[in-house]
Amino acid sequence: MRKPSLAAALKAEVRRHTVREVKKTKARLRDLQKAVTALRREVRKDRTVIGRLKARIVRFRATAAKGVRRSGEGPGRRTSPHTIRALRERMGLSRLQFSKLLGVSPGSIFGWETGRTTPRRGSLARFRALKKGGLKAARAQAGAAPGRRRKATARRARR
Repeated sequence: MRKPSLAAALKAEVRRHTVREVKKTKARLRDLQKAVTALRREVRKDRTVIGRLKARIVRFRATAAKGVRRSGEGPGRRTSPHTIRALRERMGLSRLQFSKLLGVSPGSIFGWETGRTTPRRGSLARFRALKKGGLKAARAQAGAAPGRRRKATARRARR
């Protein structure tokens, strides 16, 4: 077997080290690209949140300029997550039962109780009526309203 020349040996050694360094650099670059992508996503989310906050500020200023006070605002009129959960537990209802009384989904009740979301105006009015009237009045009112069960039963009967 023939011995390689010094130049060929050096060339092969340089090529080997270069390939190794290029691989390391590419790996670092990929990591940096992933980090940049994650940061871009965060920035996009932050811009969305900021936009929503700006819109709320504009609405708040417009309302304050008119001097209009919406129902449910002001001292002592706020409905906290603790209040919602306490009423549900005091009445001994599950989220599903409570949601049927208020005409919303059980997920909405969960959101209200954890503080992630707040009840809309109509739901808040039904909640306050339930709080004021009690469980018997709410059940009587819910019983008087036509339910969805008849439709589901009719569908089952057709099958």
